[in-house]
Amino acid sequence: MRTLRPIMAALVLLFSATGVAATPAFLAPLSGQNPAEQILAFEVTRNGGTIGYHTYAFRPRKGGFEVRVEADIRVSFLLIPFFVYEQQGVEVWENGRLKSLDYVTNDDGERHAVKAESAGGRLRVSVDGKPHTTHPEMIPGSLWYPPSPDHTMMLDPGDGSPTPLTVRRLGEETITVRGRPTPTTRWLWDDGLRRELWYDARQTLVQVWIRGDDGSDIYYVLK
Repeated sequence: MRTLRPIMAALVLLFSATGVAATPAFLAPLSGQNPAEQILAFEVTRNGGTIGYHTYAFRPRKGGFEVRVEADIRVSFLLIPFFVYEQQGVEVWENGRLKSLDYVTNDDGERHAVKAESAGGRLRVSVDGKPHTTHPEMIPGSLWYPPSPDHTMMLDPGDGSPTPLTVRRLGEETITVRGRPTPTTRWLWDDGLRRELWYDARQTLVQVWIRGDDGSDIYYVLK
């Protein structure tokens, strides 16, 4: 079954055509005197049943921070997996800019390694060790990053392809996060596949919703 493939490809990394980004408020402790790793861990559900996880680990480094991404999502029927999505990635940020990224993905048997680095105001992208292609410098949303209508392109780390993107603010909404009512801002991210994302007052990603091609409801639920 391939209906989940475009879902997972679109869930991972979003780009805009500018290289500068303000650090989200929830990452402020990383630049403090006693920086500590911060983790966003999501349970991924489909029609209410757990199908995997997606985590982001933010770690301080000189001049900025790095983000380690890991996802493992499996859909089974009668205990037999018929869809598997695995991904590991690292983003390096320095002085409010994406410095580099390195992702390895198994998208239901389609495997790719994507590397990118910012140099001279451009983004150099290499897929599966092939010669790099050059694009305007872009910043990753990676879902964890608060969106902006200025984000007009998506770079899929699963295969390295840029895609036009539309971002729109949908308004304020209070949702339940970790058992508590939480005021959030709701955003639409659309590159041909509609996703809705919720961020709290500290710009922390707290929920993701996506409608599967088969009509299923897929959620990221913050643990």
